[in-house]
Amino acid sequence: MKIQRLNRDITQLRRQLMDASRRLRNEATADDRSWARLLVLGAIDRHVESATPSVLAADEGMRSSNLAAALRSLEARKLIVRTPDTKDRRKVRLRLSSAGRRFLDDSRARGERWLTEAMDACLTASERSDLIKAGALLDRITAYSKAAMPRSRKS
Repeated sequence: MKIQRLNRDITQLRRQLMDASRRLRNEATADDRSWARLLVLGAIDRHVESATPSVLAADEGMRSSNLAAALRSLEARKLIVRTPDTKDRRKVRLRLSSAGRRFLDDSRARGERWLTEAMDACLTASERSDLIKAGALLDRITAYSKAAMPRSRKS
């Protein structure tokens, strides 16, 4: 009975996380295509100087052909800049252009405005604080790797 309840709780938590992620995505973007752009722009932003097509493909779990098409689209919109690697001219480094930075920052700001407004409207000050604290727990879960964690984490 206890295991069944835990499974239901985990299923509900997964659904809640997915619903929150979808809602945040919808609030942050104008259309489905801009979400795909944001994923790639966000990955370039996270990787800063080490952003290459192969790094992004691995990070976002994209096929190289899909990523190549996305990069061409971003470059055509002048949202990214490609530069040859200084040490290995066969490699290409990617960075956000100023327009790409604005696009990404504006989208993040829209999502954060909605999240702030929703939290203010739906939660008490104490609940907002609890939710912010839960973010640190989500960070730990997100960083989890079975191979890297010690086994004694049960309590």
